[in-house]
Amino acid sequence: MSQQGPDAASQARLRREWQAAIATVVVGFVVAIAVAAYFTWAPRSTEANYGEEATPVAQQRTPEARDQANTQAVIALCSSALNTAQSFGIMPRYSKLASDKLETTNVQGRYVCLAATDVAKYTVAADLVCRDLRDKRCVNLYSVTRDDGTVLYQRQG
Repeated sequence: MSQQGPDAASQARLRREWQAAIATVVVGFVVAIAVAAYFTWAPRSTEANYGEEATPVAQQRTPEARDQANTQAVIALCSSALNTAQSFGIMPRYSKLASDKLETTNVQGRYVCLAATDVAKYTVAADLVCRDLRDKRCVNLYSVTRDDGTVLYQRQG
């Protein structure tokens, strides 16, 4: 006895399954191309640059507003460096920032902040390695020195 080919109903089901598979592959490629195009040509947001935003509206700020934004950036940088020194156990937990001024050094990206307790004053040097001051990894502690010249901490390298 010989076997005959599949009947018409099973051939129709098989054809629909192939069409569904081809449609799934085509839709998948279209979605992948759309996602790639979005990430390639979508406008990117700009981050704040040490308290000064890159938008034209922000550039029209008053000098007082710019000074306030810069002071907030300095306080954020110095607070991050002070918190790191405190968490390392180099400085007491009750030490506070002594000034909202920032001193620059001859090394690009390295800044010096002043901190104090009731009995001692400290200079805290930190390297700013990225622009987002909210990220603790952007401020690397470089050194902590007491006002008498005693070096309490110096990063190697």
